[in-house]
Amino acid sequence: MSDRKSLSVSAGTHQQLERLGDRFGLSHKDLIAVMVQYFTVTKIDPRDMKADTPDVAMKKMAQKVDTLDKRLIGFIREQEKELLKPILSEVRAIRTQTGPGSGSSNVITPEHLEEQLTGVVGAVQTLMRLSFRTALVYNALRPEYRQQTDDLIRQQDNPTQP
Repeated sequence: MSDRKSLSVSAGTHQQLERLGDRFGLSHKDLIAVMVQYFTVTKIDPRDMKADTPDVAMKKMAQKVDTLDKRLIGFIREQEKELLKPILSEVRAIRTQTGPGSGSSNVITPEHLEEQLTGVVGAVQTLMRLSFRTALVYNALRPEYRQQTDDLIRQQDNPTQP
């Protein structure tokens, strides 16, 4: 049994194959093998002439990531303004009320509490950013995630449409 198979192509297609092979320095066999691997890996339908090239698709994905990143940062800033800064103000108010030397050894000092809360706020912000970016990068290649992201962005851009 032979490991080789033959393909029948038109003269025009054969000329294109020749040009591509010369351009990339590949034999017909190697060029076809690389083409099959490319379509397998990228999951691009070769019949779709309007399909985005990988660099265009990456630019679009980068724009979507930037849009979602801006929304996430806006959300974090809103949480900081509405929740975290008021908590910090209250901690500082408690600190000024208790004053130095008024605490016992069993009570946490306002300075220590403020330091701990500031550390927690920073850690939560970092964790949210990293989680968001990791989720986007991990799911960026899944077609169903891309569709969900497109739908979500469309819904948020046009809240009156379903």
